[in-house]
Amino acid sequence: MNVLVWFKRDLRVEDHPALALAAAKGRVLPVYIAEPGLWRQPDRSGRHWAFTTEALCELREALGRIGLPLVLRVGEAVQVLERLVRLHDISEIVSHTEAGCGWSAARNARVAEWARAAGLRWSELLPEAEGPATEWRAVEGVEPGPIPPARALGLAEDPCPHRQQG
Repeated sequence: MNVLVWFKRDLRVEDHPALALAAAKGRVLPVYIAEPGLWRQPDRSGRHWAFTTEALCELREALGRIGLPLVLRVGEAVQVLERLVRLHDISEIVSHTEAGCGWSAARNARVAEWARAAGLRWSELLPEAEGPATEWRAVEGVEPGPIPPARALGLAEDPCPHRQQG
């Protein structure tokens, strides 16, 4: 079984219930989607993307140490997920739940509707759901893709010398 782990806001390997569940079920495809619609929200800026980029670099390194390449794609979540599911014979998607409303809630509703229509299980887990995995197997043959620059997401560079590091 190939299981896609959709990283959204929780960009870590340690104590990551969705990653552990996926590893228990089969080969894992870790994915982060840089969603231009999310990054165009008024509460987002270039410095937020710089923080996220640093966290993605660390996540990519941490996943690499356990033999899992972090796949990065730019686009709308449903379209990106649909393509990855089709190309890599994905049988389930797992991710953390996201609290709140607004843009993310609307996106999650679109993903849930698509997954139901496609007959695909999407499990959203609470952060305290399960313990660590003991065996890691990657979905093979996937090009990881680069981390996009802020410009690719429609963000202006936003230098801030004392910002929090990712």
